[in-house]
Amino acid sequence: MFLAIGLFSVQCALFREKIPPYPSGLIFPIEETFSVAYGGEIDGLIRRDDGRLYFSTRNGFVFCLDGLKKRILWKFKAEADFLTSPCLGGHGLTIYDRSNTLYHLDLQGQLIWQKKIEVAITSELRENAGIIYFGLESGELLALDSNRGKEIWRFKAGGAVRAAPAFSGQHVIFGCDDGRVYFLTEKGKLAGNFSAGSGIRVAPVVEDDRLYFGSADNYFYCLGLGRRSRKWRILMGGRISTEPIMDKKRLYFFTTNNVLYCLNKRSGDILWWQPLPSHSVFRLELAGDKILASSFSTQLACYDIETGKNAGDYSAPLDLKSNALWLNPYLLVNIYNPQRGEGELIYLSKQVKVILSPMKESPGKVGDEIGFTATTSGFFLPKVEFYVKEGDKSEVVQKESDKNTFIWYPQKEGTYVVGVRVGDGREKAEVEVPYTIEKKGAAEKKDTKADQDKKSDRKENQPCTETKLSNF
Repeated sequence: MFLAIGLFSVQCALFREKIPPYPSGLIFPIEETFSVAYGGEIDGLIRRDDGRLYFSTRNGFVFCLDGLKKRILWKFKAEADFLTSPCLGGHGLTIYDRSNTLYHLDLQGQLIWQKKIEVAITSELRENAGIIYFGLESGELLALDSNRGKEIWRFKAGGAVRAAPAFSGQHVIFGCDDGRVYFLTEKGKLAGNFSAGSGIRVAPVVEDDRLYFGSADNYFYCLGLGRRSRKWRILMGGRISTEPIMDKKRLYFFTTNNVLYCLNKRSGDILWWQPLPSHSVFRLELAGDKILASSFSTQLACYDIETGKNAGDYSAPLDLKSNALWLNPYLLVNIYNPQRGEGELIYLSKQVKVILSPMKESPGKVGDEIGFTATTSGFFLPKVEFYVKEGDKSEVVQKESDKNTFIWYPQKEGTYVVGVRVGDGREKAEVEVPYTIEKKGAAEKKDTKADQDKKSDRKENQPCTETKLSNF
């Protein structure tokens, strides 16, 4: 008998519906919860190192913020305007200004060294193992010691180097306007190259034994690093305009025809694509099972990484000026107000909200059926409780449950407050609405008096109207 009961319990447990886990990551709808203002317009990307955020502005400032404490830790002023975002390294950051002067700062914002480069810098900076790399208009890739800014070596390619390099093991990999991908040793010696036939202007990305990059003739490539041979290539609808980002199965990037693509990174198959409201050069951002895309518009788009379906939207008060950044539990976006000459880093988080709506407008009548509906957002499997207050007295009229509606049959006239409490174990909210109950017949008497007043008005106005008609 006990065995039978045990087996029955196991079967019940197997068929019992499992409660899904509490959602994590970014949850829509979202709303502004905080903002940090700073002087100038952001230029390039926000860089992140744990909870610290780094970015530059076009008026020559570098800012460092404590992202979670929402405050500026320090700022640094250069001699000229910046044209790019900072490059983060192991012990500091490096950036260059409009005059091609490099600045290397420690993580407290103190200048360690600066160095003038005589030829125009044409790529973003990258640091790897204490060496800073960047490309020049003259077709050279430079390697500098990050400690002192001293040149270690330079390699001459067949055209301007506009794409920042990538790194694999002991090799430095970069693309060039001459349509080739170059593989160099850590000492700057050529170890091989691959011809794509068209210029490469966006930084390639390395993962495991594969290299991913796009070319100016709208092809996107995957190379095997072992033999430096092509695994696959695919013709896109436009030229790749942003550095690809990846998760376990997929890679994502923008193209110049304003489209966000999602590809299977092993086969190159297009899994889905979505048009954007405007052109973008901003880095994409993954937030759990969602991908965030900002463009030169007010619209921030969010898509499900599996299906590509819209997973939420946010409309900023002004055009977005940088990449979106997921800093759990906040989503960060940047705008710029030209009238004030001020940028603003906006903190967004999920909207936790309850709206309590009566099905009949106040006043109601004694004995009537009056319904109330609680509409929620930002809750997971919410529990809802209704109560009614009269003066100092409060009574729960519908205990905590999954039901978001309440039907009330008031028994006496008076001024009441109907309220609702909503919670899900992590979030909670409460809202109240006033509601008046009148005796049966009270409204009819008032209506009758109102009707009499209208009739009286008509009588008073009648002679005037007749006079006007007669005179006409």
